[in-house]
Amino acid sequence: MWDPFNTNDIFSIAKLTAILYFITIAPHIFQYIRTDSLKAILYPAWIFFGFLTFMSMINSNELFSGFFYSSIFLNIILFWFLVNHERVDYLIIEKGMFCFALGSVLMVALYFAGIGIEYGGDRLSMFGDNQNALGVKVSISSIILIVFVVQNRLNIGWYRYLLLLILPFMLIFVRETGSRVAVIAFVLAFLAGSALYKTKTHLVKVGILIGSTLALILFVIILMQSNTLAERFVSTATTGEIGSRDKIWKTIIPIISKNPIVGIGKTGYELQSTINIGKSFSPHNVILEVLCYTGIVGLILYLTFLFQVFKSGFQAYYIKGLLLPLLLIIPMLVVILSGQILTSKIGWTIFAYIVSSLAVAIRSLRNQKEFIYQ
Repeated sequence: MWDPFNTNDIFSIAKLTAILYFITIAPHIFQYIRTDSLKAILYPAWIFFGFLTFMSMINSNELFSGFFYSSIFLNIILFWFLVNHERVDYLIIEKGMFCFALGSVLMVALYFAGIGIEYGGDRLSMFGDNQNALGVKVSISSIILIVFVVQNRLNIGWYRYLLLLILPFMLIFVRETGSRVAVIAFVLAFLAGSALYKTKTHLVKVGILIGSTLALILFVIILMQSNTLAERFVSTATTGEIGSRDKIWKTIIPIISKNPIVGIGKTGYELQSTINIGKSFSPHNVILEVLCYTGIVGLILYLTFLFQVFKSGFQAYYIKGLLLPLLLIIPMLVVILSGQILTSKIGWTIFAYIVSSLAVAIRSLRNQKEFIYQ
């Protein structure tokens, strides 16, 4: 999100990274646009985008005429490139996810050094990033670090356990963002990981469950030391308050009901939301957002894409016991139901990682069989 030269998002570190990435793969671009074994995933995504573009075009108006949603287009391209990159360079996205987690460690270090800190009320933000988005990213990074230490897919030495010492500081950071979504995503993923981690004996499994329970108690104590976060959870439990999302959703329902089959495109939604409350706003729910843009038709296409992605995560776990792709489905679902992911680069990158993990699992299994045969 960082825009170091204050160019109003024309330039950012993320965009620079994307440009550099494209430059590095451009000489071998045909290796990165393969569709074999990917049609069931790519086709629903591209058809959804085409339908979204068409509905936005026919609903263009004087206030909102930009019918080509470039952020989603580029994210699908990124997803496509990354999945194929795994075919070119084995475990490359696995390494990328680890580097992403280390990037969050750097962010936490900057926080404790007092660099780039911003506060909206009592909630922490850094370098202009949204509090919820920032909290979710660090929560995801915490999950990544735990799984990388435990399963050690990259064959890092014993010193990898030192990474666990960083976790309390990362959770303090999440706590300061005041993000309920980030906390829920982390706790659910941690519980799922503890339950699904495969062991050779029942005794080891019991030991892991006991250790995980004690660790989770410690994590919850750390997280709930924030009055802001505790009050937000209490407010949700007692009054059902979910950060004004319920009010936003009530405003959106009439828009959906007018065009439930095909929606009104992004341009039509922006116009209607401006008429209703004076400005265009995020629905904070991807399902409702897709229904607004493309109706039931678009929702079926988008859910088909998600189903194929998440199925890859389950298959990778079933075939090879890969835990991280399965666990990352949890924060993705949490964000889909309460946030924004259509334009989120990290969201599409995680989708690519989940899909590519199946290729990793199949290749590992094939190599293992070849070794046994030899």
